[in-house]
Amino acid sequence: MIRNILEEKYGAYITNQFLNDRNEVIRENLNVDGVEEQQEVIRVLKSLKDINGNSLVPDKFWNNPVDWGLDFSSWIGNFDNKDLFFVGAEPHVYNNYQLVYDFGNYRGKDLTETAKEHFNRESDIWHYLTKIFVEDMTDSNITAFLSRCYITDLCHIVPKYCGQVKDICKKLSISASDWKVCRTAVAQRFLLKEIEAVNPEFVILHGNPSREFFCKELGLNFTGVCPIEDSKFTIQTGKLNGYKVISIPHLKGDVRNKLWICKKYPGRPESAKRILNGLIDNPQVCISAYATCS
Repeated sequence: MIRNILEEKYGAYITNQFLNDRNEVIRENLNVDGVEEQQEVIRVLKSLKDINGNSLVPDKFWNNPVDWGLDFSSWIGNFDNKDLFFVGAEPHVYNNYQLVYDFGNYRGKDLTETAKEHFNRESDIWHYLTKIFVEDMTDSNITAFLSRCYITDLCHIVPKYCGQVKDICKKLSISASDWKVCRTAVAQRFLLKEIEAVNPEFVILHGNPSREFFCKELGLNFTGVCPIEDSKFTIQTGKLNGYKVISIPHLKGDVRNKLWICKKYPGRPESAKRILNGLIDNPQVCISAYATCS
């Protein structure tokens, strides 16, 4: 089922580049700047339809000649037992197509070797995210955590070399509202189907756009608010369509240094760790009617 969803989203050609017959995605199978591959990306984008059958990418987005990129949903190991489903906003893409946060199986390496490679990249989210969720940093524990994770974005399409909405708008000569309407339409078209195919226990939203989409477009009401000590940040919890939803601050950008790997206020990442491990270990908290948790 997951192959069918991904082919709808990325097209058969690009899906087949990443996804093998063991339902593994291969990290090295990205494409940087191939001419034919860029043509395939454009073909896919122009073929996509929204939930009403209209073009998903508006005509005005094609006024400027730009190269586009795709961020492919990613995981390590095979597709089984992905109970932590992470959702961001839009990617920062340097290639014609790549995996979200470069997360995927390393060619020629087994699952443990792949997990260690990701964990050892100390500047990336998989290092500090693992340290948030794992207490004893053994190879088996690192592998067990990372093999539970699946990550995607609200919107998997973006002009290349753009990481912020303002840069996207400048490159396409559109307004911020134009882009947000498109981002919402992409998420409406694919995200719930993808969540249903993965069937995780937890959907973890990182950043404001994903939280706003779930609230405004899907009707999610957060029933728990967990303040992260010594900061303005919070972790929110709720439930939607049977899935336990946890909203956390963004994993990259300024928030990375202000929270997840904050050295000035070391209590911040420790507080986030206590909250998240409590929520994951005691999932009933996620559907609690209490206004706060700790």
